[in-house]
Amino acid sequence: MRFVIYLSLTLFILSCSNSKDSNLSQNIPNNYTTPVLAENFSIIGDYKSLWPESWTQIVYEALESQNSELLHISPSTSDLAFLSCQNYHEFSRAQKKKFWTIFLASISHFESSFNPRTRYWESTMNKYSEGLFQLSVDDSANYDYCDLSSDTILNPLENISCGVNILEKQLRGGYSREPGRLFPPRSFYWSVLTSAKSKQKVRLFFKKRASKHLEECSRSI
Repeated sequence: MRFVIYLSLTLFILSCSNSKDSNLSQNIPNNYTTPVLAENFSIIGDYKSLWPESWTQIVYEALESQNSELLHISPSTSDLAFLSCQNYHEFSRAQKKKFWTIFLASISHFESSFNPRTRYWESTMNKYSEGLFQLSVDDSANYDYCDLSSDTILNPLENISCGVNILEKQLRGGYSREPGRLFPPRSFYWSVLTSAKSKQKVRLFFKKRASKHLEECSRSI
């Protein structure tokens, strides 16, 4: 008798478990896709400044959570050649995430030297540029995923997330702006990408770090 009761309880528990798993699977959206994992890595800047792995992870998560067009847009062929990364169009999703992380880090290096607390008074605009990407609080009104305030703008999470969306908008192009430009002919947001001298520095910084973290840039794949 005890055996029968035990067996009945066991079958009941298993039935409940299967029912719960079935309900969980029904709650998963049809368009859900498992995020493509990419290797985390840190980047050493000049004078030993550091872009840590945690910031790389923020970029990865922003690209996924924002469903960023950076993972779908085709960058300019001439700009990719400038970076010696002509293989980009053959990259996997994970490799593209690494590419954009290195490119964003290259911008940040020359904007803030990887110092998230950097603040610079823009006298011509009468406001501060702040944080890793030298953003301003009023960017929240002009870009998506930019939850910036005086309390949050120096937070790497908020600053990087906003930077991802600004770069996406640059690559999308617009009125009189060519789409796909990594180094636009006239400034969109970051002047380091347009000034002849500074974009050479960005190029060299990117190439050196890509040779270590994204070897696929310069080899047949």
